[in-house]
Amino acid sequence: MKKNLFYLSVLFSAISLSARAGLITAVPGPDDQGGMLMPMVRIQATSGMASNPTAGVINVSFSPASTPILSTLEQWSPGSWFADTAAWKTSLGSPEGVGGTPAANAGSGGLFNNQYGFTFMTEGTMMMANIPTGKSLAIKLTSISSLNLESYNYGNASNRWDEVWAAGINAQVLWNGSMWHNYYVLPAGSAPGTYSASYEVFIANTPFTGTTGFAQYDTAADAAVKDTNFTSATVNYTWTVVPEPATVGLILLGALPLAGAVRRRFFQRA
Repeated sequence: MKKNLFYLSVLFSAISLSARAGLITAVPGPDDQGGMLMPMVRIQATSGMASNPTAGVINVSFSPASTPILSTLEQWSPGSWFADTAAWKTSLGSPEGVGGTPAANAGSGGLFNNQYGFTFMTEGTMMMANIPTGKSLAIKLTSISSLNLESYNYGNASNRWDEVWAAGINAQVLWNGSMWHNYYVLPAGSAPGTYSASYEVFIANTPFTGTTGFAQYDTAADAAVKDTNFTSATVNYTWTVVPEPATVGLILLGALPLAGAVRRRFFQRA
């Protein structure tokens, strides 16, 4: 059913091509991909005040209603391309000629999605605590199904496109608790199927001092040590890659003569 819906979206995308063609100044986001899918991170204090807990438990509420699809710019915004100076152009831009993409604006045609994100909830009267003073939330990569699956911190105004968790398993970032939608990217031509990644969310004995947005990914983040007075939580993400639109087009074109042959055979027998 999911694949059928994807194929239909390809057809509708083709119909809207002329209406959306041209230069775009931002990377398509959750609104273009089916909506946000957000794990809600909370701290339940077990010691100290909720405004500044000294011990507690991290809870994550996360029940995604669908599995995000990693797909191309041509799928998310048909006939569009990025500025030749955009930091993300090489990773996400369509190859030259695809959707009319000029040579100067062409990229590698990576598959991407950023429906997933992290958000933190705090409200003392509801047994949800603040991030302890002098500490921060941290997110550590604990497993990944493919080393080709990369994640990027995106900043449109600052032209920022920084790879995070680049070191692989056990790489970590510090997070200030604001809603953070990082992008996930696979190389063009990646095999259809399911991809996944898992993370540990914990309290780190290191304050957030990042200047790159909502996530900090420097030597201080790499060296941050878990505060064992707080129990950590796990977040699991899953994505799907379906056949590329070009493949879908070939399938649909191939189906036309087959349908014609079936029709001829039917009337011959009749």
